[in-house]
Amino acid sequence: MERTVCLHFGFVAQDYMDEELSVLQSIYLDDIIINSGDPTTINITIYSNGDENDLNQDRRLLCITLIADLPSTYPDIDSPKITLCRSRGLTDEQLDELNSSISTCLQLNIGCCVLYECIELIRSKLSSYELPNEACAICLTLITDRSEVIKTNCHHFYHKNCLKPYVDMKKIELEEKYQELKKNGFYIERDFRQDIEDPVCRQILSNNVIEQLPTTSIIENNSHEEHDELVNKLSSNVRQWQERTQALFQQQKEKGGIIDTDKSQEMIFS
Repeated sequence: MERTVCLHFGFVAQDYMDEELSVLQSIYLDDIIINSGDPTTINITIYSNGDENDLNQDRRLLCITLIADLPSTYPDIDSPKITLCRSRGLTDEQLDELNSSISTCLQLNIGCCVLYECIELIRSKLSSYELPNEACAICLTLITDRSEVIKTNCHHFYHKNCLKPYVDMKKIELEEKYQELKKNGFYIERDFRQDIEDPVCRQILSNNVIEQLPTTSIIENNSHEEHDELVNKLSSNVRQWQERTQALFQQQKEKGGIIDTDKSQEMIFS
């Protein structure tokens, strides 16, 4: 009966939409952007729940942006047009599943306010996916444990114990470079010793990322047997690539494309 009334009096639908938007604004605060117009649109980036005690959204691994166009006849007659975009850490299959779930939710809730249900449905799905479907950019193996992963400020994923040795090495290199410049009397405009670049894109890693790394690396703590076990976990594709690279190196060396410094010195002094 209520829906019939809405069909006859279009202004009631607008009242419902305005009330729903007001509720969403009170729930999501600055996270949701509402643009009034024809149609009215909302824009919100949805993150996986992550650690319940971690309020820093930048540490959440998965996210996607929801854009909803609301026609003037919503919710009584027409459903909102929902677009999912700017995803991070999701596979094509997971994106297809999200779109399918949203479509089903809209069909089951025709004539009802449905935006909150769609937003929380996506958040629940992201949390169930939990881990980014990406390999660590250093060791090239898939990330299987959430506690091991770290996401940089430039949105790359690494095992913490893979990124730790890299950061330590870069700290030593930057310190040596700084001391050399200082020793030779060069003007140093600013202290660059903490400017550690991301291994992939060379963007400077934030202090927040570096602080999340363990105090010691797994290589320093593990025995040789444990390290060998870690190496054995490399995928077959990585092993084949290593073998091809080694074969290419030997081929170039035999043809003189790579200089053997020890052999060259023997020729000089013989």
